[in-house]
Amino acid sequence: METSNNWIIFDGKVIPEDQPVVPVVSRGLMYGDGIFETFRTYEGQSFCLKEHLDRLHSGMRILGIDVNSKLQIGTLQKMVFKLLEKQQLLRRGAIVRLQVWRDGQRGYHPQEESITHFSITASACPDEFSLPVLKTVNRKRIPSQSIPSDVKFTNGINYILAAQEAAKEGGDDALMQTVDGFISETTIANIFWIKGDKIYTPDKECDLIPGITRMVIMDIIRESNGWKLEVGKYFLDHILDADAVWLCNSVREVLPVKKIDRQAYDVDHTAIQKLQASYIQRCRSKKKPLKS
Repeated sequence: METSNNWIIFDGKVIPEDQPVVPVVSRGLMYGDGIFETFRTYEGQSFCLKEHLDRLHSGMRILGIDVNSKLQIGTLQKMVFKLLEKQQLLRRGAIVRLQVWRDGQRGYHPQEESITHFSITASACPDEFSLPVLKTVNRKRIPSQSIPSDVKFTNGINYILAAQEAAKEGGDDALMQTVDGFISETTIANIFWIKGDKIYTPDKECDLIPGITRMVIMDIIRESNGWKLEVGKYFLDHILDADAVWLCNSVREVLPVKKIDRQAYDVDHTAIQKLQASYIQRCRSKKKPLKS
C-alpha cells in the first residue's frame, strides 16, 4: 500500500523516498565516488537538459563509470516527467537532481565489475530567492590539476568547508578564490560583475565549474550592443570596485548579490534587470516538453 507523500526514482523505478536504497558498503557513500547534475523544470518543460546530461556523461567517463542506457536523453525525459507527475510538480517550477554512483568494496581503486546506480529527486522550486551576502573565505578552490573542475563530482567537501566558514561570518555563500588569489566562483554559482559598460567574469583557468547558465549569460552579453564582456583572471579588489554583482546557476538563474563582505552593490542595476529579462526570454523560446 502506498503511504509516502514523497517519491524518488532509483535505477528507473519510482519508489518512496524513505525506502533505503544505498548499502553501507557503497563507494558512493564511502568515498563520494559519483557524479551529479541539478537542473530546473518549468511546468513539465526543461531548458538545456541535453547540456546537463552531456556534462554528466563527461564526468562519468572521467571516473570510468559506464553510461547506463537509461541515462540517455529520451529515457531520462520520460523518467523525470513521471517523477514530476507523481510529486504533483507538473504545473509549477521544480528542482531536479540526478545522481550517479557505483557500488564496490573498500579501497580507492574501483573494481571493474562495480554496479552503477542512479537516483532522481524532485522538489518544488521557490518562486523567488533572497539576495545573498557573500563572504570571502580562507578555504581555496581545489586546482583543476588536482580535481577536474568542469563537472560536478559528488564529493563536495571543499564547498562544504567554504560554506561553513562563510556562514560563521554571517554570509549566505562563500566567494571562493584560487590558490593564487584569483576570483573563482561561489559554492553554488558562477559570478559576474559590471563596471561602467564592461561586464567581467572569471576565466575557466580560475578552477571554476563552467556552468551551463554561465554559458547562456555569456552568449546574451556577447549578442548585446550595450556591453563588453571581459573574461580573465581578477583579484578581489577588482570585484569590490564593481557597480553591481550577480550570480547565475540553473536554479536561481540570474540573482543580484547584495554585499561582498562590507561592500554593498546596486541590486537594481539596469544590466541585471536586462539580463534577467533576456534569460527568461531565451529560456521561454528554448524550453522543451519532457513528454511529447
